[in-house]
Amino acid sequence: VAHPDDEILWFASIAEDVGKIVICFLDDPETPDLADARKRTLKEHPLADRIQCLGLTETCSFGHADWSDPEPASSGLRIAATGEVANVYEERAAALRTELAPYIADATHVFTHNPWGEYGHEEHVMVHRVVSDLAASGSTRVWYSNYASSWSTGLMLRYCGRRENDVFRKDVDTESMRRMSMVYRDHDTWTWFDDYEWFDTEHFVRGPLEYLPQSGFGWMFPINLITLPDRPSRKSVSRVKRLKRRLLRLAGRRHGGRGN
Repeated sequence: VAHPDDEILWFASIAEDVGKIVICFLDDPETPDLADARKRTLKEHPLADRIQCLGLTETCSFGHADWSDPEPASSGLRIAATGEVANVYEERAAALRTELAPYIADATHVFTHNPWGEYGHEEHVMVHRVVSDLAASGSTRVWYSNYASSWSTGLMLRYCGRRENDVFRKDVDTESMRRMSMVYRDHDTWTWFDDYEWFDTEHFVRGPLEYLPQSGFGWMFPINLITLPDRPSRKSVSRVKRLKRRLLRLAGRRHGGRGN
């Protein structure tokens, strides 16, 4: 997964069953105190014995792809803004390939983010791309989460292909996930809605999924869809400290913070 808490948000039904949880990013340059808080969180995490954090620095790329017409790239998504953010995004994807390669090589099955980054996060898509490429180069089977949001459905529809992929369903222990989220809340490292309610079930689809240049007709597996307010502009993204957490919490208070 990309960030701490992604493992219980998008993989809640399997988080307690997998042999290893690899978290890619730790430090956020826009929030200098976050890395230490996340370290404390992961140390007290109920699944700490199976968590490995790579400790990479986030890219500050959230909101920097053109989500009106998102374009997949070898690093994940094409970053619309030129300059430092785009360069860092490319560099971090390259570093991630090196860091994740031994984990993927040792795995029979790996679960990771889907091609549209669940609700639409550029770093989720990066992790998806790197893991998928590494799995394709060996014998590892890769499976994707089934979450999407009103921000990411345009990209999601590009993956409605003609071929049906294997899918399996698993129930979520919602009470266990609520308890597990408390270690994040206690350390102020929770990045999602304060009043989020977990879905009762999740579906995972076996990759890869085929990208279609234009939306059309095709097969799609069951989706857990989350409705969000309008996506903030890139200008506001670059200005606001701790943007993701603050905006999403604000959205949760305004809109009930529940998946629909």
